[in-house]
Amino acid sequence: MQDGDATATIAGAVGGTAAPRAEIVSQYVKSVRLAVPGAPAVHAAPKELPRLHLDLDVDARQVADGSPLFEVALVLRCQGRTPGEQVLYEADLAYAGLVSLRMAGGIAAPEVLEPLLLIDIPALLFPAARNLLADLTRDAGFPPVLMQAVDFAALQRARRAAA
Repeated sequence: MQDGDATATIAGAVGGTAAPRAEIVSQYVKSVRLAVPGAPAVHAAPKELPRLHLDLDVDARQVADGSPLFEVALVLRCQGRTPGEQVLYEADLAYAGLVSLRMAGGIAAPEVLEPLLLIDIPALLFPAARNLLADLTRDAGFPPVLMQAVDFAALQRARRAAA
């Protein structure tokens, strides 16, 4: 990525064949929800670090048949609870990227697209989604949720093994 360039690209070779050129056209918050069921009482009680329950999912879909545009969404679900399991807050965030995948010679095979859509692009989107979740929980009056890096390749392998 060059200075001042608002797009990120991924290009290379996969299995000896040319890989599609991937360009992130846009990044955006698709949906966000925050609930603090016990407010304002939870803010008046002595502060304890919440116990976190986190879920992360990746969703990818082609915008229209034959289109080179795909939407890749990271879905983060976070719940902060007291040691007694009382829910302090629930945060849901879907952060998405609109991605253009172009390949000389037409549409790429699913085995070529899958790693781009479910591993590489989510890895590029993750830092922004992580920052939004941290800001959301901090602005709700709780310690920010600071997620560690995610191995999207391992996540995809686990997803396949479970299927």
